[in-house]
Amino acid sequence: MEENYKRTKGRKTGSGTSKKGGRRSRASLIKRILLWAVLIGLILLIVGSFLFAYYASKSPAFSEEKLKDPIPAKIYDKDDELVTTLYGGQKRELTNIDETPEKVTDAILAVEDNRFYEHGAIDFVRLGAAVLNNVTDGFGSQGASTITQQVVKRVFLTEEKTIERKAQEAYLAYRLEQEYSKDEILEMYMNKIYYSDGIYGIRTASLYYFGKELEALNLAETAYLAGLPQLPNRYNLYVDPETGTNRAHTVLNLMLHHERITEAEYNEAINTDITANLVQRSEEERASNEPEDPEYASYINVVKRELQQNDKFKDMELGEALASGLSIYTNMDSSIQRELQTMVNDRDYYYNPKFKGEHFNLASSILDTETGNLVAISGGRDYREVVMHNQALVKKNVGSTMKPFLSYGPAIENMQWRTDQTIEDEAEYQPEGFDHTIYNYDQQDHGEVTMRDALRQSLNIPAVKTFETVMDEAGENAPEEFAEAVGLEYSTEEEEDLPLTFNDVLGGGDYSRFTPLQMAEAYASLGNGGTYNEAQSIRYVVTDEGETVEFEHESEQAMEDYTAYMLTDMLKGTFEPYGSADYIPMNGLNIAAKTGTTSYSSDIREEKNLPDSSAKDAWIVGYTPEYTMSLWTGFTATEEGGDTSFVGADEHITPQWFFRDIMQSISTYNGQDFERPDSVVDVNGDELAVKGSEDMQTYEDEQRQRNTQQRQQPEEDVDEPNQVITEDPEAADEAEPSTEQETPETQPEERTEEQVEEPAEEETEAPEQEETTEDPTEEVTEQQTEESEPATEEEPTSEETEAPEQEQTTEDPASEETGEPTEEPTEEETDEAA
Repeated sequence: MEENYKRTKGRKTGSGTSKKGGRRSRASLIKRILLWAVLIGLILLIVGSFLFAYYASKSPAFSEEKLKDPIPAKIYDKDDELVTTLYGGQKRELTNIDETPEKVTDAILAVEDNRFYEHGAIDFVRLGAAVLNNVTDGFGSQGASTITQQVVKRVFLTEEKTIERKAQEAYLAYRLEQEYSKDEILEMYMNKIYYSDGIYGIRTASLYYFGKELEALNLAETAYLAGLPQLPNRYNLYVDPETGTNRAHTVLNLMLHHERITEAEYNEAINTDITANLVQRSEEERASNEPEDPEYASYINVVKRELQQNDKFKDMELGEALASGLSIYTNMDSSIQRELQTMVNDRDYYYNPKFKGEHFNLASSILDTETGNLVAISGGRDYREVVMHNQALVKKNVGSTMKPFLSYGPAIENMQWRTDQTIEDEAEYQPEGFDHTIYNYDQQDHGEVTMRDALRQSLNIPAVKTFETVMDEAGENAPEEFAEAVGLEYSTEEEEDLPLTFNDVLGGGDYSRFTPLQMAEAYASLGNGGTYNEAQSIRYVVTDEGETVEFEHESEQAMEDYTAYMLTDMLKGTFEPYGSADYIPMNGLNIAAKTGTTSYSSDIREEKNLPDSSAKDAWIVGYTPEYTMSLWTGFTATEEGGDTSFVGADEHITPQWFFRDIMQSISTYNGQDFERPDSVVDVNGDELAVKGSEDMQTYEDEQRQRNTQQRQQPEEDVDEPNQVITEDPEAADEAEPSTEQETPETQPEERTEEQVEEPAEEETEAPEQEETTEDPTEEVTEQQTEESEPATEEEPTSEETEAPEQEQTTEDPASEETGEPTEEPTEEETDEAA
């Protein structure tokens, strides 16, 4: 027992010895871990150093030129010729560090980098504090970047938050501190930092926001400007005065905390209203800071908008992007752009005294018909209006220019109407479901008119009836879908359930408002075989680092090619006799167009005592295979709260004369016409139909049936009248009334059939007719015209005499089928209306 006890104790004693060894083992393990940590740390340091060196080697070149001045954006035209340069904002008012008030530098240092004169390029103490603050969600108002780093980021780098960019920032900041003094770096910061609204530099910002030099700012205003660059758009006093004021108070707190102001100064400043001296600026004025060349201002306005929509630049401030050295290659034809703006400013076009006023304006867009590229654009008559309110980008009621897209286009697209489809016109018409009466421009009833004539004369009632037919037969959404396919979108999130009405067809509805640029896009699709191309001003951009950014635009087949061509063929009639612009000679251009006007509401007419015929807007949109041009003229007074002026009935031609002069000037006159697709066939001479359509099939079947019936008639029925005349003239006289009573229309049809079915025989007989008809023709009298009709096949003289009747007869059967009215009544009605 004792031995066992001792052994047990011995075992315990041995166990105690193991505990001491375990403590030594744990200590050894900790040492090994520390050694490994140091080793890993060294490895990471070495790898990090190599990685830092690698990233630093890829840094942008350190350029003194970039540090001194902003790098302008360069704008090039379609031929890669430099047009103009942009600086992203106003001309900068630079400040010198020696002339800058101490309160300004104190405010900047307090909020941005209080230890600026004590650390190097990177403030490691501040960096560690910032990391700790981010972890603990503490004060953290100063951030970690030094003023040197901010200058580097502003001049050389992008806003990307990656390890590579931070490494490059640190390297370039070190380089900057090696090359320049602290005072020089602080001066760079004050002159290069962004202050919203396209403003760069603190002296420029002082003048812009408060209308003062830096020396005249009070402490609260100084604190506001010092704190603005952190989030310039959020703290902008024009956008959110309360948030901007709170930011100024934060800066004042920091100035007090860092003992850069006294308690008394703080109390006075914190109770100062920083908006009291704020310069009052409209939204348009805030957007007009770029001192652009007036000739190109409208185009550059579109370039800026397109630049901001690109994924590469949409997260950048516009002014920042334009001051980063971009080379922007556009689709502008600079010669056409200059010519367009020069003509817009030409006072000779505004012959009417009422056009001299500042509220009468004009806007135009010119596109390449095939590609949709923006060739030229004008947003107004003078530079001030263009910059503040580019009328080419402002939505307006478009009048009858909507008829091809809500009435006749959908009818061809969905129901394959022929161009001679007939529509019953009326003197007045009340659309289905509406307590409203509409009229044609001349308040006349034109009877049964073809679709071609209705569009050419811009008749309202046939257009509305066609719209209603499309909705009934093709679906309620068919017109809207057709319009939206060419970029004329009606529905918004708030309005998507509202159906279109007759008022939209006439371009006067609340939602029938589109910009001149949109209208040019829509009509260009008609001249391009039905392919819609979104207008594009920028081809590509090359950044200061040499990166090429391609710009793409929407392109899709919006309609069938036959719809586009048939609409185009009908729209050519605008400049033909009885067309809505027939007094504008186009001198041989293959051009299609549509005019339009919009009236003031009845309330405004009554309030302003305006005549019923007064119009606010006058339009023409047209296209050749080469160019598409939209042109709007009108008054903006009611939009701006001024006196209302109007365009009278005799003044609608102003945009049309302007349109003619521009299109004739820029066109090459190469004889190019619109390409006709195989899907379109001729009917009844100049009319068009869709190949293989049900309507066309019916027409062809009826034609074949008539031809078959004519061939099956006994040959003696045709020869008998000739025998009567040849053998016994008196018997022929007796037989003539019977023949007329039995077949009043048969003879013309037989003549037509012979002319169509046997051209070779007629050609063979033609020389004989020339030899035998000279003398008999002189003997033919007016009485003989009726008496000799049955003998036309035996007497060449009669064939020549009655050739015009044969042509008329050839058209009659088709006219009867389609319900097409003869041209004579339509012309009389149109002439009477004119």
